[in-house]
Amino acid sequence: MTPEPSQIPSTHASHLILGAGPAGLTMAKMLRDRGIKDVILLEASSKVGGKCLSSEIGDHIVEFGTCYAIWSHKYILKQMKKLGIKRKFLRAQRIDDRELMDYIRDGGGPGFLWQVLKYLRLRKRLIARAEANDSETNAILSQPTSEWLRANNLGKIENMMHRVVTSIGYGYLNRLPLIHAFRWVDFNMMVTGLLKFTVMPEGGWQHFWDRFSEDLDVRVNEAATAIRRDGDGVRVETADGSEFSAERLINTLPMDVFCKLTDPTESESKVADAIDWGGYTTSLLSVADWPHEAPVNSWSDTCATDANDGQILFSRYECPDEMERDLFTVGQLSSAYSLDELTELALFSARDRGAIDPRMMQQIVWSYMPTYKAQAVRDGLLSAMSAMQGENRTFHTGASFSHEAVSTISSFNEQLIAKVAP
Repeated sequence: MTPEPSQIPSTHASHLILGAGPAGLTMAKMLRDRGIKDVILLEASSKVGGKCLSSEIGDHIVEFGTCYAIWSHKYILKQMKKLGIKRKFLRAQRIDDRELMDYIRDGGGPGFLWQVLKYLRLRKRLIARAEANDSETNAILSQPTSEWLRANNLGKIENMMHRVVTSIGYGYLNRLPLIHAFRWVDFNMMVTGLLKFTVMPEGGWQHFWDRFSEDLDVRVNEAATAIRRDGDGVRVETADGSEFSAERLINTLPMDVFCKLTDPTESESKVADAIDWGGYTTSLLSVADWPHEAPVNSWSDTCATDANDGQILFSRYECPDEMERDLFTVGQLSSAYSLDELTELALFSARDRGAIDPRMMQQIVWSYMPTYKAQAVRDGLLSAMSAMQGENRTFHTGASFSHEAVSTISSFNEQLIAKVAP
């Protein structure tokens, strides 16, 4: 018989964090840096790191989830340095086996540098107005990204986004609301492209997150099943019958999942209803041969503004396999298809782009890139997501509130920490 809530032994902390992915781990570390050490993270799976999955093949590590750190990953790069983890610089990345800048210059409009300056100026102005819940700005940020870029004669920026937005799974520009492109493609992203600064932690991302979390109180295999919030605090019950209590709760779970665990506020329900989760599939292919001039290649036709889901967006050379064939990782936007259909599409798309005798070795399907509904953005979703922080003793972070990338999640936490621990 399950004991009554009052009979369940409770473990207390000042802050409980749901989820030990990048959002939960970086928030816990930031709280610790502010002197708040009694923080407990509850993680449903058996590991930390969220959408990080490092697989060892001999001496080589295949990353099925988080792959790169770029110049804008300032907080994460600083943590790598603190932990003594070396950075491994990635080799050339191209699109259609061409230098990215050559492809960018093919875009319409004035020179690239002029477009960069115009884009950054307009982006800064619109984000500032959105924070004040300006209805006209909300309507602009709800537009498809390609529509806004073309209206502002930013064709070269559009070509750049084929590589830095679509090819890494953040969506096609004719469907992706402008706010999502703005959150990812900022000044730091531009600098990354110019410096070609793309690195991975030596030993892989799982190794990094394991090291990062060593001094944190992470309880793995603790899936939350019920959340109660009232004037006395927060209580979280988990699948094994444990109970945890705290003064404050920090949620990193998808909002639709969170709302099923508790009596949600009106704002929490509104956010959950406003988000559509996409799908992304990472696959490992074994091929007899696949001529590549660069270790990582994308294709303009599969990453184009109005391309179709299911085609492979990039290919990344990994290592030889035991049969002296080559292993490549490929990615697909996948929410519209079953796993069998994705396998067929991946193999067809690889053959169509020069792969000889591709064979599927492994597939990982992710729930990926939460995308805001256009009407919700027009109705003031962005300002509502900011105003709700702290309601009912709860703060929200993670991909739903910032962006899918580790860099934007940690940057968001650096701003949110001022509200969580003033």
